[in-house]
Amino acid sequence: MLLEWLGERINPGHVGHLNIHENDRTRSRFSIIVMGVVAVFVAALPLYFFYCYGSSERGLWAEEFFIFSIEILYLGVAYVLKPEPDTRNMGWFGWLDNPFRISDDYNRFLLFFSAVLLPGRLVSIGLIDLFYAIKWR
Repeated sequence: MLLEWLGERINPGHVGHLNIHENDRTRSRFSIIVMGVVAVFVAALPLYFFYCYGSSERGLWAEEFFIFSIEILYLGVAYVLKPEPDTRNMGWFGWLDNPFRISDDYNRFLLFFSAVLLPGRLVSIGLIDLFYAIKWR
């Protein structure tokens, strides 16, 4: 860790960015409807599995509300934040950690964060596009 801090001061590397996502909505109506229907199905899966397999008692609305609120929070964060790592600085040979730069660790974290948020971004874009397609119909 100390070598990374010292090496970064001598030869700084490029670090990616955490940007705000802007939806351009340049998709066809058919793709919006297909992606929206798939997004509704995927968004309802956690509640379905909790209802069928999660508890022996029925009517636990507090737990279902908690799962729903966590899912909405994840979808909101995935829609708004768009991590973009600088792939030129991902370590030696693209997979081996550079012991003299901490910026490659930041880029690896941004890459991991973008992989975690990608399913939520796809679902949230599908839901929002479907909402706007129905609203402006």
